[in-house]
Amino acid sequence: MPEKRELSKLIRQVQKGDLDAFGKLYDRYYNPVYAFVLHQVAAVADAEDITAGVFLEALEKINGFSWRGAGFEAWLFSIARHDVLDHFRRRGRNRESAINDRHMDIPAAKHVETTAEAAWDRQTLRDAIWQLSDDQQQVLLLKLMVNFSNGQIAAVLSKSEGAVKALQHRALINLRKILEGNDD
Repeated sequence: MPEKRELSKLIRQVQKGDLDAFGKLYDRYYNPVYAFVLHQVAAVADAEDITAGVFLEALEKINGFSWRGAGFEAWLFSIARHDVLDHFRRRGRNRESAINDRHMDIPAAKHVETTAEAAWDRQTLRDAIWQLSDDQQQVLLLKLMVNFSNGQIAAVLSKSEGAVKALQHRALINLRKILEGNDD
């Protein structure tokens, strides 16, 4: 539990106005948040803008954060999820239109975690995941890229753990069908 204690200490410091402590949180969570956002909006510039907004919003709302539910990571990714949805609403576009005109730029490894880059390395896999429902995509992104527990995913998506398990199960079945269809 030293990790949770260290995180709790950082959050308390930020809540007291310590911007250096917030910088440590930013350094720790920037890459996974950026990867999560990038793989939904598919454009580097949009992902960078949204990710910056996520951290600005987190800084503004940090005093309202408390250790209920799934924890700080789920709270931060919940902000990211809502900011991605707002991005599509503001543009009057949906995720499908982003898929059709995306130019899926994968930036240098220094911008995304190695696990995210490896998971999205194959174009076929990316295209298959984009064919899943929004909720199924987000469950897989949070589970495979960020290594969230079902409880944390449930908190981010505002669903029950049972619903997350069902979404994950259906997502994997649908992904398998899509990938098997691509092998023809």
